[in-house]
Amino acid sequence: MDEQNKIAVLIDAENVSSKYVKLIMDEVGSYGVATYKRLYGDFTKPSVKSWLSKLQEYAITPVFQYNYTQGKNASDSALIIDAMDILYTENVSGFCLVTSDSDFTKLAMRLRESGMIVIGMGEQKTPSSLVSACENFKYLDLLSQESENVPAGSLSQENRLDETKKESNGIPSRAEIEREIRAIIEAKTEEEWINLSEVGITLSKRVPGFDPRNYKYQKLRQLIESFDAFETKAIPNPHNKLLKIVYVKEKEYS
Repeated sequence: MDEQNKIAVLIDAENVSSKYVKLIMDEVGSYGVATYKRLYGDFTKPSVKSWLSKLQEYAITPVFQYNYTQGKNASDSALIIDAMDILYTENVSGFCLVTSDSDFTKLAMRLRESGMIVIGMGEQKTPSSLVSACENFKYLDLLSQESENVPAGSLSQENRLDETKKESNGIPSRAEIEREIRAIIEAKTEEEWINLSEVGITLSKRVPGFDPRNYKYQKLRQLIESFDAFETKAIPNPHNKLLKIVYVKEKEYS
């Protein structure tokens, strides 16, 4: 994705902890430039007040919304209204919705219908409906743990995610990811070796929320090489001697 894409970052402060703020902004930076950064919540609530200390450092605009009626979240409505207003200005390429609340599923779907890039960010508790509605979804709690833990690929086999068990949070198991990779490769029947970047793009479309860091690997190549079923090779990039093009295929067994 081009680094000049303009992204509107809309944060549900009542649903996401302020401890993720740096991670959120770093992830957004990999997609483009955050031209809108807004935080929605009732800042009289103790759980939301921690965000106030982050506003100046990250140049985030707070949108205070007092909940007049118990059980009704006025902040959600304010975020949705602002998202639609921003959409109609035609000043952005996409949106980053930072929330684990399934109430924003319809909003994500509507934004994508208008041709917007929609990145979701939340915790593992996020319902699958919202994850699927986004073009890409980042699990902040998993990424936060990964950044604090040992280097990717150094975990023992028994400490990796179970090969067959789907996590209770809905993240696909390693076995499911392996099947998806095999299906992508087999669909390219005319080619023996498949460009790794093509595998990654297709995998992200087939598995909403996919990120190799969910499985304790920094790079897709590291994750693929952890499976016995695949092999990779790297060849020099003819356009840049400092870079290499990586290909992947299924292993052949005699």
